[in-house]
Amino acid sequence: MSTSTSVDSVDLVAASGTSLSALYIARPGGRTPVCDRLSKTGLALTRVTDVAAALRAAQSSRFDLCLVDLADARGAVATVRTLRAQCPDLVAAGIMDPACPLTAAEAIDAGIVDLLPWPFDERDIAALVANTRDGSTRLEPETSSTATAEDRLFAHSPAMRQAVDLARAAAGVRGGVLLIGEPGSGREFLARLIHRWGHKTDAAFVPVTCVADSPEELEDRLFGVASDRQPLPTKARMPDRLGKSGGVYAAHGGTLFLDAIVQAPARVQAKLVRLSRDGEALLVEKRVAVDLDFRVMATAEPGIQAALADGRLRRDLYERLAVVQIEVPPLRRRREDIPLLAVHLLGELRRALGAPPQRFSRAALALLSALPWPGNATELRALVETLVRSVDRAVIQLDDVLEHVRLDGVSPRVDVSGTLRDAKARFERDWISAVLMKHHGRVEDAARTLGIQRTNLYRKVRQLKVARTLLARKA
Repeated sequence: MSTSTSVDSVDLVAASGTSLSALYIARPGGRTPVCDRLSKTGLALTRVTDVAAALRAAQSSRFDLCLVDLADARGAVATVRTLRAQCPDLVAAGIMDPACPLTAAEAIDAGIVDLLPWPFDERDIAALVANTRDGSTRLEPETSSTATAEDRLFAHSPAMRQAVDLARAAAGVRGGVLLIGEPGSGREFLARLIHRWGHKTDAAFVPVTCVADSPEELEDRLFGVASDRQPLPTKARMPDRLGKSGGVYAAHGGTLFLDAIVQAPARVQAKLVRLSRDGEALLVEKRVAVDLDFRVMATAEPGIQAALADGRLRRDLYERLAVVQIEVPPLRRRREDIPLLAVHLLGELRRALGAPPQRFSRAALALLSALPWPGNATELRALVETLVRSVDRAVIQLDDVLEHVRLDGVSPRVDVSGTLRDAKARFERDWISAVLMKHHGRVEDAARTLGIQRTNLYRKVRQLKVARTLLARKA
């Protein structure tokens, strides 16, 4: 039976124009807080409890949007498939359930075009409304051939949502931004978002890596000229020289993004401090002084205090960069995002390589979500590309993934965040996950390998929040 509730137009949705009509599908007795929050967003909401009622409602009324509560897991995915088959023009979005990240990935395969995180806020609703109004489909797996992972924001995990919230705040701050995290964790992606949110569309974003064969090579990339010689003592100090071919000049009016800033030589760091402090340089092509207006963002790996202590990073440069400091979590701390990212990469790489349609099995996604990924998204992308090239069937299975990953000693990088107790818990969770995968979820065999009782293994799975999808259905 369906129930219809008309909601008042309020806040962002009402402010953007005529309220959108939305069909909301949730099982009986579903997540009440989700419905309550939707009812306050300004959407003209009609709630139904099953796909049959949804089809009847869609035939009798026109809806701008269909929202499917993914807490129903398999039932929600089946609902999406039915809606896409019988109402292909109805835009369907899913509402995430943090406890079921795999369901969100399966729902993307089934045909949803957008996702709302849970808990969502006004900005998430505003973005969904904007996407619906302009007809964009951010997560459409088959129709977008030009979008890349940099155009996608997979931030449904608490750790990544916190980083994105800091990035939004940083967009309104003029000072430097320092993004600390492991390579491949999405630091440049967040920097581009900050730039996009805080600048006009035509402002330049100029990335420069500070890893170079020589100081002279990096100076040429950044400044367009060789290093200035030590000037003779004079009453008035001359501005630093700058060439038009360098990244600093190209970033005028926009953002200079410095990857791996700790790798920059001391003289390069010193010149960056002077240029950002003085706001002027001597342009060698015209032999005139020019004003500089650029924002600096940079990346560094965890352990930045050690780099400051041993002099690899100048303190004055750090203070200019770290007006806003953002910790970017590695994939292993944002496991809820891995299935969505893996599905997106699969579609992107499959199209790029001209491969036929493919999808991951639920067990394969569970395995991908449980791995530690020391190389983060770069490593995940490499694995997905290998799978696209090597698997010739429509569904990539657990065994296909197992053929191309290691399940022991998989993480050479050490996560130094948290206490010793936190580190022990991370190690136990990753090791138990690996042993369960090795034994295909058979709890008795996994417990024997781990040297513990079966009941103790179940207890640790609960305590350590090991992905329960790793357990065999008949263990």
